[in-house]
Amino acid sequence: MIRNFLNYVVINFGFNDLYDFNTSLLHSKLMLLTIPIAGISAFFEGIFGLQSLTILAFVVLVTLELITGLRASIVLGRRIESKKFGRFGLKVFVWVTLLFVLNSLKIEYLSHEGSFGKVAYELLNWLHGTLFIYINIEYLISVLENLSIVSGKKNDTMIEMIKNKLKSFLGKKD
Repeated sequence: MIRNFLNYVVINFGFNDLYDFNTSLLHSKLMLLTIPIAGISAFFEGIFGLQSLTILAFVVLVTLELITGLRASIVLGRRIESKKFGRFGLKVFVWVTLLFVLNSLKIEYLSHEGSFGKVAYELLNWLHGTLFIYINIEYLISVLENLSIVSGKKNDTMIEMIKNKLKSFLGKKD
């Protein structure tokens, strides 16, 4: 029953089904690199207290994704439709809800006594940071894709450039 309701909701936002919606949330062609990078970055984010910067980056990247997406639509000669705004809003809503739930659980375990509470808190804190950074990377890639359209460069070229930079950063060879 819940699955049918969720399918109904996402279909009304222009997705084919729930799978199509989930794919749009986790769509990065670089996902095999972005998830480990997000996990490692979240570890250092917690150590150096950079959570405020991650939140600021999220707000900036979501705004930039909206602006560059509108500009890319104009360059491609596509109509700007309210359904596209709805899809964008739905995805942001889902991300913010997931972040809120993880943060609430994290805060709940902060007050628990004993080693289980501390371990649960640290794990949830790391998961929260990992999700936040993963979302930021996804929006950064989306902004770069939009900018490649606006600048007239091919998307694949931009993605290949990012992929090559990440591979060289990680020391991987083709």
